[in-house]
Amino acid sequence: MEFPLIRNKLLEFGYKNIAKQLFFLMDPEIVHDRMIKLGNKTGKIKFTKSIMRMTFDYKNPMLEQNIFGIKFRNPIGLAAGFDKDAQLVDILPSIGFGFEEIGSITGQPSKGNPKPRLWRLKKSKSLIVHYGLKNDGCEIIHNRLKKKKFEIAGQRRTVKLGKNWFKYLFV
Repeated sequence: MEFPLIRNKLLEFGYKNIAKQLFFLMDPEIVHDRMIKLGNKTGKIKFTKSIMRMTFDYKNPMLEQNIFGIKFRNPIGLAAGFDKDAQLVDILPSIGFGFEEIGSITGQPSKGNPKPRLWRLKKSKSLIVHYGLKNDGCEIIHNRLKKKKFEIAGQRRTVKLGKNWFKYLFV
């Protein structure tokens, strides 16, 4: 058996039988926040990034995409809404993402909708997300990103801008 096949079987077993069971005992927003904190801390340490890369990353030239002149090493990306405040940019390449969309970002920091904002629908194995535009605001996120070295999507990230950022730019 090849290493990736064994690794994938072990990861699948660990997720289904351990991690998912623990996650489903907790409020989904708490799980999300803890995973963001873990990813943020893990992405700041070279050793843990290397471990994550050996565990989760997969490269194959067949997966590479060139779209509008931007080279993506694979077509799997993280859409806006998960990493609202650009806290995972250092770890995502190590776990195999080909691109990331940060946000949605507004001009001013926003607390989003009142809690609860996430609900699990166990029967359909889905999640209802009603965060609103919860984010740290464009200045804080800009300062967080301005000295980062981006490893994915041709050194680029996309940012989804929320509706009130125009008002902030022209005030």
